[in-house]
Amino acid sequence: MSEMKIFHKLVSSDEAKEIISQEISKRIVFEDRKISDSAGYVSAEDVFSKYDIPPFDRSEVDGYAVFHSDVEGSEEDNPHRLKLIGSVAAGDRSAPSLGTGSCVYVATGAIIPRGADAVVMVEDTRASGQTVEVFRSVYPGENISYSGTDISLGDLILKAGTRISPEAIGALAAAGIDRVKVYKKMKIAILSTGNEVIEPGNELKYGEIFDTNSNYFVAKLATTGLIDPEFIGIARDNEDELSKLVNDGLKKYDAIMASGSTSAGFYDMLYKIVEELGGEILFHGINIKPGKPTFFGLISGHPFFGMPGFPLSSAVVLNYIVIPGFLSAYGIEHDNSIEVKVPFRINAEKLQETIYPAVLTKKGYGFPIMGNSGSISRMLYADGLMVIPGDEKYVSRDEKVKFYKFDVPQAKIICIGSSDPLLDEVILETDKSAKIVNVGAWGGISAIKAGEADVSGIHILKNGVYNISVYDNDLRNVSYLVRGYLRNRGFVSKTGVSSFQEILDKGMVFVNRNKGSGTRDLIEELIGNNESIRKNMKGYLWETNTEAGVARAVEQGRADAGITLEYYAIKLGLKYTHINKENYDILISKEFYDSEYGQAFIKNLKGLKDRIKNYPGYSVPDDIGEIIS
Repeated sequence: MSEMKIFHKLVSSDEAKEIISQEISKRIVFEDRKISDSAGYVSAEDVFSKYDIPPFDRSEVDGYAVFHSDVEGSEEDNPHRLKLIGSVAAGDRSAPSLGTGSCVYVATGAIIPRGADAVVMVEDTRASGQTVEVFRSVYPGENISYSGTDISLGDLILKAGTRISPEAIGALAAAGIDRVKVYKKMKIAILSTGNEVIEPGNELKYGEIFDTNSNYFVAKLATTGLIDPEFIGIARDNEDELSKLVNDGLKKYDAIMASGSTSAGFYDMLYKIVEELGGEILFHGINIKPGKPTFFGLISGHPFFGMPGFPLSSAVVLNYIVIPGFLSAYGIEHDNSIEVKVPFRINAEKLQETIYPAVLTKKGYGFPIMGNSGSISRMLYADGLMVIPGDEKYVSRDEKVKFYKFDVPQAKIICIGSSDPLLDEVILETDKSAKIVNVGAWGGISAIKAGEADVSGIHILKNGVYNISVYDNDLRNVSYLVRGYLRNRGFVSKTGVSSFQEILDKGMVFVNRNKGSGTRDLIEELIGNNESIRKNMKGYLWETNTEAGVARAVEQGRADAGITLEYYAIKLGLKYTHINKENYDILISKEFYDSEYGQAFIKNLKGLKDRIKNYPGYSVPDDIGEIIS
C-alpha cells in the first residue's frame, strides 16, 4: 500500500495549462497527407489557391449562349430568332465566336463562347434546324459563372490551426491541391484504475461503477484533431498490475492519460507509479474545484496525465485544463469564453477557483447545474463551464463571470424546476437539444420569476392545496400555470413502512429530500410539530436531490425508507404505502407559451393521454395542458 500524499503546493489553472502547453509543444510532429486522408486533422500551414475557380467562364445551365441585346424584348408571343452556329459540351476546349444574331448551344459547365454575355435556358427556347426561337430576354451575366468568382488565385483556402472538414477538402480539391501539411496526431493511451470500475455492457453489481472516464476521454480528445486516443484497459488497485499497464503503454504510445488513483488516500497510487518508473511529477494538485487531485508529469519523455476518478471532475479538467493546454501548444486560437451574469449568489469553495457546468439562459445568465463531482449528467445538459474566481469569497446576482462555451446546439427549451421523468420525455420530444436542470420546485419558481426558465414543473402543497396557493402576482405577471398530471406519492421500503413514527420506533434509516423541493415541503407538513422525529429519526439530515435517488438508496440498502413516487417503487420492486395523489403542474413563461415551441410543448403534453400506461403511478386529468390560473 502506498503512503498518503499531501498536496503541499497547488498550481493555478493558468499555471497548469502553461506547463502542459510547454511540454506538448516540444513534441509536435508534422506530416504531409493526401487530402482524401486528411479529414479531422489540423492544418499546420496556410494553404492558398493556385488557380482561379472556376478557371474559365462557364455556363450554369443547359441553353444557348447569346449576346443579351440580340434577345432584348423577347416574349412568348413575340420571340426573337437567332442562327445556331454550333455547340459546346463540358470539357471542350474551344467554341465558335458569336456574331450579331447568332447563338451557340452550351451544356452545363461548358466554356462560354467569345462574344456571348448571357445564356438563355433551353426551357425558354424552341429549336428548328439552324434556327432558335427565344421567348424571354436575359440580362448580362445571367446563367454564367465567371472565372475566379468562387475562389481567386492566391485566396486563402485553409488557415493554419484549422481542423480540416469535408468542405475544406472539397475546396482544396477544386483548387488542384492534393496534399496538405498537418500536425501528426499524438497517440495517447487511455486507461482507468480502480477495483470498482468495469466496462459498460457488463452486469453492474453493488459497489461497482461503469467506466465513464475512458469512454469520455477517447470521444472528447478525438474531436481536437490533434490526438489519436486509444483505450488500453482498466487496472485494479494493485501496484504491479498498474505498473505493467503503464509500462506497456509507454512502449506503443506518445503519452498516457489515466484516471483515478490520484488523490491523497491510501489506495491512490498512480503518482507513486510514475515516480517508481523514473518519471517526474511537474505538478500535483490544481487550485480548482472540482479537479484538485490532477497531476501531470513525464516518464522517459512521455507526457503523463493523472486525472481525477470522479467523472465530473475529470471532465472539467479535460475541458478546462488539458485541451486548452494542447491547443495553446499548437498555437491554435481557443478562447471561446464569454461573460455571463450570475443568477444568484454563489460562494467560492475555500477560495478555490470553482467551475460549474452551466446552462446559458436566453437573458444572458449562466445557470449552474449543481451536484457532486461524480455526476457526469451535469455535463450532458450543460452549454459550457462557468468559472467563479478563487480570489473572491462569493459573487452576487448579476455579477459577470467567465463562461467557456461547448460546441452544442442552442436549446429552444430551458426547464428548471422539480425533476420528473414524464416531463423530461415531453420536453425532449419537443426539443432534443433542450436543457433540463433539476433544482426543486422552489428553485424553479425563482427561475421563472427571473426569466431564466421557459418551463418549470412544480408540486408544492400549501394549506392543503397544490400549486395554486404559491401562484402569486409576481408569477402571474410572467407565466401561466398549466395543468399537468397526477402522481401517486408515498413511503417506499422493503418491509412496508407506513409512518415516520414507525421508522423512528424501529430505528430505521430514513432518506430525506433536499430543501427547496416539493417533496421536502410535504415531508415537513407530515412531520408537523413533532420535533422528536426531526431530532431523533436516523437519516433526517441525509438529503438526496431526486425522486429516483430516494428509491435507489432504499433498494441498495443504504436507507430503510423514504418518500417518493410509486413509479420508482414499482420499477425497483419496493413496497409502497400510499400517502396522497399530488398535482404536478407546469409553470410556463408567457413569452415561451406564445412561441412555436411553446405550442408544440403544450401539444405534446396533451398527448400524454395516449402514453400514460408506460408510467404506473401516474394519471392524466381531462384538462391536461389547459391554463388553470
